Amino acid sequence: RYLRTLYLGLQSRWQAEHRRRHFYWRMMFESADISMLRLLEAFLKSAPQLVLQLSIMVQQNSIEPLQGFSASASLVSLAWMIASYQKVLRDSREDKMPMSYKGAVVQILWHLFTIAARAIAFALFASVFQLYFGIFIVTHWCIMTFWIIQGETDFCMSKWEEIIYNMVVGIIYIFCWFNVKEGRSRYRMCIYYIITLSENAALTILWFLYYDRQTTSDFNALILVCVVSSSFALGIFFMFIYYCLLHPN
Repeated sequence: RYLRTLYLGLQSRWQAEHRRRHFYWRMMFESADISMLRLLEAFLKSAPQLVLQLSIMVQQNSIEPLQGFSASASLVSLAWMIASYQKVLRDSREDKMPMSYKGAVVQILWHLFTIAARAIAFALFASVFQLYFGIFIVTHWCIMTFWIIQGETDFCMSKWEEIIYNMVVGIIYIFCWFNVKEGRSRYRMCIYYIITLSENAALTILWFLYYDRQTTSDFNALILVCVVSSSFALGIFFMFIYYCLLHPN
């Protein structure tokens, strides 16, 4: 797909004037598909890895330099991929206004902080309740997948491909919001973030009540609770900045 995108891009430069536009839009559509595949790959690989790394850090009550760098890279890649996909998707649509680079940067910050809060809350809960964490993740994924299927998306060519796509997008919904349907999304987004806030609060509170006092001090526990809440609040703040000032209207 990368080679085909490069080929179409070269054709859009080398062809005659009346053919350039055709190859240009084919290149943009191919680029949007690549971004979607990269997005799915990131959430199927980097997101579980991030939660695992953070959970190990919490259990060991220490952070190795390489461990911290790897977790940070996973977090940045998730936020980068979702903002990159949104920008490329808008650039590939003639009926949509393109997203500015300022908007893309603010989107990265929005998703960076909300995903960080989500991943830390997951890691804290998983460090104490491993079995219940697995049950929680599967339940949340099933509910989100059913919600997406009810929205009747039209990304794939056949019904069963669409269901598989919705199941994979349900994994993204474990960590962050991702709009998969045309039209106004403010109500769906509000419902999602209310659910996310409630889950983050419940997971963090349960961890705070049952964490191991011998390995983690009360002061460090309070810091972790503050990190989860402040990170989520910062993410919501950047989301409002994006939609109030930088969202293409």
